[in-house]
Formats: sequence, structure tokens, C-alpha cells
Amino acid sequence: MAEEVTSSEEDDLRALLGEGPVPFPAKAERGFKPWHRPRKQYVRDAQWSREIGILARDLRLSGNEFRYLTLPGNDLLDIRHIAETVCSPRQVKLRYLGFNTAVTSQDAQQPELKSAEFSVIRMDCIHSDSEVYSADFRAVGQSRSPEWHRVKRDAPFHAINIDLCGGFAGVEKSSGVPNYFAALQAILQHQMHSDEDFLLFITTRMDDDSVDDTAKETLVQLAQQIHDTCRAYASDFAAAWGLQGSSSPIRVADLVDTSEAFMLGLTQWIISRGVQLGLKASVRSFMTYRTGHGAGDDDIVSLAIRFKPDPVIQPDPHGLVRVVNPPPAPADKICAQSRTVPRRVNNRARVDELLRSQAEEFEKCIQASSKLLSAAGYDASRYRDWVMQEYDESKAAQ
Repeated sequence: MAEEVTSSEEDDLRALLGEGPVPFPAKAERGFKPWHRPRKQYVRDAQWSREIGILARDLRLSGNEFRYLTLPGNDLLDIRHIAETVCSPRQVKLRYLGFNTAVTSQDAQQPELKSAEFSVIRMDCIHSDSEVYSADFRAVGQSRSPEWHRVKRDAPFHAINIDLCGGFAGVEKSSGVPNYFAALQAILQHQMHSDEDFLLFITTRMDDDSVDDTAKETLVQLAQQIHDTCRAYASDFAAAWGLQGSSSPIRVADLVDTSEAFMLGLTQWIISRGVQLGLKASVRSFMTYRTGHGAGDDDIVSLAIRFKPDPVIQPDPHGLVRVVNPPPAPADKICAQSRTVPRRVNNRARVDELLRSQAEEFEKCIQASSKLLSAAGYDASRYRDWVMQEYDESKAAQ
């Protein structure tokens, strides 16, 4: 026989549980963000998924795992997209390691991120050891730090996606954290031990306010240096910018705009670091677009580079090592890997212009993005109206 509950105990339960059943709160309406625009979906499809699909095919990864290092937003949209478009059709397990500061319990966005990860980790093609790690990605640049060790544990990766809202070369706050250059260099050092090709994607702001003055000057110098020392690069630059037959000295910064100078310089830094670390770069594509929806110059670039192992023989300062068939000098390797960069920068995909002129592609991106956002918990029925409102405002501003 059950014990009777006293009046005092009933009061205690009522104080703890409240009066009667409480209805679930209405689902909060989630607003769309700048990276939800169709232009970002175009990058996901035409650059990320395309290059990853080619790599997965070339490496014959069917039935194996694809290791992916990423800086996912709270919705994990890049992970969802790659899982659905590349990994699932090829029976490949996607094993991701993400860096996101919203993982910490003090962050107001943590529930949003945890909900997304709870959903993604249960997809059939996601490896159970996948994780979004609570840390600032830049800390990977500090040798022997916890972040450095976490990357080392999962490296090497098949793809590294540094997808930033801000600037890769931006002004650094004096917080004692390394910059993105240091983090990427550390990543490439870990990738030295890869026996397979891998991909690097970087999405970054490149407007003047998002690039540190010292970094900007150094990147321009790198672009000028390769132009002056590599005949093949200079020839490609002249062809891309219509300078054939010119006998005047070429000053790169005077002939390209600031965003193009940034793209040329950043790519050159990456190629040079890769050569020093025994990696051979093949620059695949550049895509640019605007952060806002009004008129103006493109201020974001998304670049794709594919690397393959190219081990280097370190010189012996004592001269005792005899090398048979010595490899090309580092400068020659850098020249050979850089020769097509000017043309690729000049012929980059200008995503906003492309989507404005190709209605079918624009519609395709709307539908794909709507489906992706719906899986992440957004109201897909509102998405088209949001896109078209911004599209109409953009046309009116032109």
C-alpha cells in the first residue's frame, strides 16, 4: 500500500514542479545569416564538393574514411553538405575535427551548436569519433599546445577548410594567441607526413579594413618577388592583364586592385611554405563575392589548393651527403607551382555576377540551400522570400 503524501510534501512538490502540465514553448524563429545566401551554396557546390569529390575518386576512398579539419559554424552546414553530396553517395565515412569557441558552456550559442552536432553525428556516413573541439583554431599555431596536440592526433587530413567570417590576415588583438598564418603553417607541418594528396580551402575577407597593413605590405612584396624572379609567372601575369609587348618595368601593385594583390600574395605565401615543407601545390580555383547584398566590390575570396607529397632532401651543412639525381632547387619549384596563379586570379569566378546572369544556377542554389537549412532546423518556407527580398533590394541599389 502506497504511503500517503502529506500536505507539506505536496507543497514541496508543487514548489519544485509547478502547477500542472506546462506546454512546450513555441519554437523560436531562427533568423537567416549572411552565409545562408545562395552565393555561399554556390561555393559549397562548385568548389568544396567538386574538389573533394575529385579527390575522393582519385584516392579511391570508397569504403574508407575521409578526414576533414574544419571551422564549422554552429549549424555545421559544411559538414552536412559534404556528408550528403560526397561521402554518402560514395559510401565514405566522414571523420571531422572542428574548432568552434561556442562549444564552451559559457557561450550563449552552445545549445544551438550541441543540437546541430547531436543531429549530424547520427548520420550514417559520419564517423563516430568525429568532434567539434572547444578552442580557438589559431592556438594550433602554438607548438605543443593542447590544440596542436589535438590536430596531431587526427592528422593527416584529406581536406582542411579554414572558413572565416573575418580576415585571415587581419589585425591581431594582443591576446597572446598566434595568428592564422601560424596556425596554417602548423597544419602544413602536420600534413608533411601524409602519403596522399589533400585539399586546402580558405575563405577570408580581403578588404582594406580586414587586412593588417604589415601583412598587406609583405604579401604585395611576395607577389612582386615571384613576378621578378620567375619568367613563367611574369609571362602569365602579362597575358592575364593584357601587358604583352610592354617593355616598361612591371610594378604589380600598380596594375591590380587591392583584392587581387591580396590573392596573389596570400597564394604565394602558401605555395612557398608548402615547398619548404615538402608539399607540391596545385592552385585549383578562386571565387569572390560581397559580404553584403548591395552594390560594391567583392571583399571575400574562397580559394582552393590541392597538395601532393613532394619530400625534400635537407642539405647537409658538412657536405658529406651525396645526392644522386638532385631535385630542383626550392626557387625552381616555387616558380613552377606559381606560374598559373595570375591567370586563375584574373579569371576567378565572380559569384554574385554569375548568379545574377544565370537564373537557372541561382534557382539551383536557392533550392539546395533551402534543403540544407531545413535539415539544420530553419524554416525553409521563409527562405525564398528572404533571398528574393535581398535580391530585389540589391537590384534597386544598382
